Amino acid sequence: MNIIKLSITRPTVVVVTFTLFVLFGLLSYSHLSQELFPKINSSALAVSTVYPGAGPFEVENSVTKKVEDAIASLEGVDKVSSVSMENFSLVTQQLKTGTDVGRALQDAQREVSAIRGDFPEGVEEPSLSDFDINDIPIMTVGATAQMDETAFYDLLDREIKPMLERIQGVARINLTGGQEREIQVNSLF
Repeated sequence: MNIIKLSITRPTVVVVTFTLFVLFGLLSYSHLSQELFPKINSSALAVSTVYPGAGPFEVENSVTKKVEDAIASLEGVDKVSSVSMENFSLVTQQLKTGTDVGRALQDAQREVSAIRGDFPEGVEEPSLSDFDINDIPIMTVGATAQMDETAFYDLLDREIKPMLERIQGVARINLTGGQEREIQVNSLF
């Protein structure tokens, strides 16, 4: 039987079928999970090393290449990139999706510690940190006031920041800038 002929001869069947499809669609739509920002599993590790007094070429040859070689062979590595500057080396390791970041960080720490003795004298202890795309702040707020910089920083740090941290859904608040109170002890001898 032809669909057109069925719709003309039995319109009730078509209306009921169409209504069932609409109800099923609405029911299915109401059970879908929705998020404002979907979970993205893209993680990276960063190894930053300070080499005081060294130029970019020396930092690259003495530190960056050694760190790259050590962590490039680890399990779950998707891509390794690096930046060598005056006094500083930054090696970034992009991890494959589904890689355990904690384990990758431990493995990288072990490999970097193993090559620590190959660095020239004066190179500071390398710092490893993990970076998750979900850790990017969703809001940045600026504050200004017509008061002393130190008093304003103390107000933000001691009163406003704790109140904002108690709000449900707020993970972390970082204060950047301002004049933090400082006590200086000067020796007379």
